[in-house]
Amino acid sequence: MATGAVYTKNGFNGIIHRAYTAAPTQTVPSRFGIGTGTTTPTTSDTALATKISTWSGGSDYKNFVGGYPTFNTTDQKVTVQAFIASTEANSNTITEIGDFNTDGSPVMSSRIVFTGIAKTSTIQMFITTVYKRT
Repeated sequence: MATGAVYTKNGFNGIIHRAYTAAPTQTVPSRFGIGTGTTTPTTSDTALATKISTWSGGSDYKNFVGGYPTFNTTDQKVTVQAFIASTEANSNTITEIGDFNTDGSPVMSSRIVFTGIAKTSTIQMFITTVYKRT
């Protein structure tokens, strides 16, 4: 199983678009999706490898935890946090997460693959992602 994290080309393009367009037409990443895919993330990824459908109240996505993202301009870091409740995505081994915007055709800005967690009703998950300029 591959593990790793990338900020996608589409995610970077969204940053550039919002920074240099007077009236941006793309929304910011504000929610996440999860999946069971295990392929190595690449910057050309446009979707999760194997998304889990309708896991969050009938939706494929869930908003970041309230208060996120947070910004640290001194260290040039952005932190987002995802929460998966005990009633969500059960009977799946979750291995990937992606950040998405709310456009009609959602744009995935990042993809992370990790060692699988077998999700059951006895497990709640917080996934915290820190993006840092290097």
